[in-house]
Amino acid sequence: MITSKTTTSPTNDLTADTSTTLYPVFPSDDTLTLSTAQANGTAPVVIGSSVTLDETTGLQNATTTPSPAGDADDNDILLSALPSTFATRLTALGAGTAMDAALSGYTGAVGDTGSNAFTLNLTPGTNVLDIKFTDSLGAALNGLDSGLDTLDGTSILLYTDTNNNILLGRAGGPDGAIVFAAYIEETGSPVSGGKIWTVEYQPLKHPDASNPDDALSLLDKVFVSTLKDGFDLTNAPSGQNLFLMFTGSNPTVVDDGGVLRVSDPTIIATGKDPADQSSGANINTGDTVNTSQGGGPTTIGTNNQMIVEQEGIRLTFVTGARLDVTVPNLSQNEADVEANIDYTAMFNATTASFDVVQLQGGKTAMVRISAYSTAVETGVNFVNGYANDTSVAITNVRIFDKSTGLVIENSDGSVNDPNIAISFTGGVATITGVKAGYQIEYTTSADHNRVLIENGAAVNARGDNHADFDIGGFSLRHPSTITTEIGSQMIFEDDGPAAAGTAAAGTVDEDGLANGIPGGVGDVPGEVTSVSGNVSAIFQSGVDVPLTYSLSSDTSGLPALTSGGVALVYSVVGDTLTAKAGAVDVFTFSLNAAGDYSFTLLQPLDHPAGNDENDITLNLGTLLKATDKDGDSVTAAAEKLVITVDDDTPTATGGAAAGTVDEDGLANGIPGGVGDVPGEATTASGSVTAIFQSGADVPLTYSLSSDTSGLPALSSGGVALVYSVVGDTLTAKAGAVDVFTFSLNAAGDYSFSLLQPLDHPAGNDENDITINLGAMLQATDKDGDTVTAAADKLVITVDDDTPTANGTAGAGTVDEDGLANGIAGGVGDVPGEATTASGSVTAIFQSGADVPLTYALSSDTSGLPALSSGGVALVYSVAGDTLTAKAGAVDVFTFSLNAAGDYSFSLLQPLDHPAGNDENDISLNLGAMLQATDKDGDTVTAAAEKLVITVDDDTPTATGTAEAGTVDEDGLANGIAGGIGDVPGEATTASGNVTA
Repeated sequence: MITSKTTTSPTNDLTADTSTTLYPVFPSDDTLTLSTAQANGTAPVVIGSSVTLDETTGLQNATTTPSPAGDADDNDILLSALPSTFATRLTALGAGTAMDAALSGYTGAVGDTGSNAFTLNLTPGTNVLDIKFTDSLGAALNGLDSGLDTLDGTSILLYTDTNNNILLGRAGGPDGAIVFAAYIEETGSPVSGGKIWTVEYQPLKHPDASNPDDALSLLDKVFVSTLKDGFDLTNAPSGQNLFLMFTGSNPTVVDDGGVLRVSDPTIIATGKDPADQSSGANINTGDTVNTSQGGGPTTIGTNNQMIVEQEGIRLTFVTGARLDVTVPNLSQNEADVEANIDYTAMFNATTASFDVVQLQGGKTAMVRISAYSTAVETGVNFVNGYANDTSVAITNVRIFDKSTGLVIENSDGSVNDPNIAISFTGGVATITGVKAGYQIEYTTSADHNRVLIENGAAVNARGDNHADFDIGGFSLRHPSTITTEIGSQMIFEDDGPAAAGTAAAGTVDEDGLANGIPGGVGDVPGEVTSVSGNVSAIFQSGVDVPLTYSLSSDTSGLPALTSGGVALVYSVVGDTLTAKAGAVDVFTFSLNAAGDYSFTLLQPLDHPAGNDENDITLNLGTLLKATDKDGDSVTAAAEKLVITVDDDTPTATGGAAAGTVDEDGLANGIPGGVGDVPGEATTASGSVTAIFQSGADVPLTYSLSSDTSGLPALSSGGVALVYSVVGDTLTAKAGAVDVFTFSLNAAGDYSFSLLQPLDHPAGNDENDITINLGAMLQATDKDGDTVTAAADKLVITVDDDTPTANGTAGAGTVDEDGLANGIAGGVGDVPGEATTASGSVTAIFQSGADVPLTYALSSDTSGLPALSSGGVALVYSVAGDTLTAKAGAVDVFTFSLNAAGDYSFSLLQPLDHPAGNDENDISLNLGAMLQATDKDGDTVTAAAEKLVITVDDDTPTATGTAEAGTVDEDGLANGIAGGIGDVPGEATTASGNVTA
């Protein structure tokens, strides 16, 4: 758009004497062009610098990015440098904030202002009227498909803005978002060329996914066109005329058989219903056409100058008009003769425009437009030919405010002014609310070559909406254009994604698998077997958002791992990586298009051996691929996604195992005893598998630890045990004697064999020894992790064997007859008169396994009988191996027992036996004094009756010298002394001593 040859800045001014190239709708194959006009002939266009906008974040040009070369030739410039006209218009359009901007030829160097994208090689004296973006035919763009798409695949359609120095690329249609825009900054005075600015609001879809600098252009979409001047009303004859015929200034003239004719389009104007002057009618009997300048540009009216209610002007488009009767050569007299309407052909158009000027009689006008098509009816047939017109429907009307150059009303509803209304009836357009200074553009459904412009208000209308008006500045689209392609110079370079962001990480724990065991040395918190997250922070999309994510099919960068000893094989199907050990899925890794990933551990991996949860780190980054909106892809580095697989280690926290053996079953063992266990087994067997939990790394194998330091200090027969492990067997020796063995096979089966008795704590019960063998137990999982059980996880109870006193009772007899003054014999007397008895108590006791027994006296005399001697109660005491029974200070008897079990009983004084004239015995039950102690200190006390000493009584006799004494009744009262056989004396008492 050019309005002055002394400015390099475009405006939107559309004045009456300025040619306005309009925007017709073409049936097909419209292209973006840059159009220029000059007065005479064509002006070659020299293509200059390209304008390359790089979508990469930050400025890309020869100064900021000298390498790589693909960026050094870019022309990025700061958005703040945009020309104010361009920036202001984009803001008004609601374009938003642009991502990038570029200027043709700009290098980024200090002071650089870019260079021309094109230069006009003008013929001297050429009048350049306009530079604008158009299609290849010079028409403004109105939805041309640019061949480019947005990232979501929406076609970008091209539109020339009302400021025709601005090109808009919109997504999908006229109301779509502005994807990019371009602006011609006109240069030179007079204008001799232009720089091109571009801005981008959305990235474009670049088809070459392998090239992050893939370049797109508007090749064959942008052309330079040269146009003729518009129609010139200057110097039209004044007054009322039958017709006016005018063409552009400096028209092209051809000699047609001696008649000079104008080959350019020409407009013939008449009143609405002109007189048939060629048939003799006075022109004033019909409608006339008038011109006026009024101190300004020439305008057209009818009859009394202005177009009043129900009056109008007919305009016909022709070519080959006779030069001498075309303005400015047309005189007033010539303009009144129908025969002078001389032309050779019709000129067809689909779009035209005119200006409304000089309103009177109201504030707004009602304008009615009717379009027609007619054949060539020249000269005297012209007026009558109006009756032969064919109506052509008007399909669109746009209203421009000439002061701003902007569309203020569009019949398609895209722009609305509440004070303007456009309606269509039968293909006729009626516009209300028209003001002076408005330009009305109309478009028809097909070619037309005649238009009737009327004041549509009713005759004698009242109010402010029926103003009279003049028209001016009528324009048709000029057909003669020369185009030069420039779209190849308007370039948009791709921006590729990168994978330089924050690495992602996740952790899974084999503890969470089937049979997994929470915890362990170095364990991670929790027992999750799946972990999820998002990889989007790894990647940077650039401007071609959004990124979509997928898995690479290349698994060569994945680690060599095994599960259960079988090497993993990786495969990618769709969005999922599967790692298999043979036919078994070990883990899967899936990644959806949004970047969400999920890692699921299904089976344990083989970790390095050791009893800690030593991690395996899976670097999966090389599988991650991000593809931007236009297909550029980038693959991450391996370490950009690390999945840590925490080991699962076995434990020994299960139920403890236990077994019991009984020394009663050994040689000489005695079943039973206080606290004895049932049976007399000397072997115990079982399985330790319940002690251990394998975790995920099944199966476990079992073995003995070689470390015996945790075993108890025991002895057998007083000799300390020494432990040793050979293979699967632990042996405990007392000197050269095997005391017990413990074996454990790989399946976890154990066997304990007691071969000799252990030394138990002293006591007369079967006080057990518990041997904690758990510390000898080891379990190793499939990947070599070993755990040792706690000592108390396998307890073998060795039940003691205790001596008994269930043997033959001992007995002895002593006889008080043997004591001093004892009398042998007597009723019930025992043979002999022995006062001592001796023997052995060994037959009373059984040692059991813990041989030999030793014997001693109990110090407890409470079980001895209450006896007396000479009426004095006995008191018992034990000193050493001797029991003494005293009556006062007198020893009555003693009982001694040596360690070998030999005893001796000595009666020293008689006991007090029950009264009676027989030798009634006293039985002394001394068994309760007898104790036998086995080798490991177990002591048993015999029952009282197990040793009975019988003390035989001694009874007196009357076998000594007889004694005699005599008494005589003669001595009693009234007794008579003497008589036959009388003894001497009459003594009534006799005395003496019987001891003899």
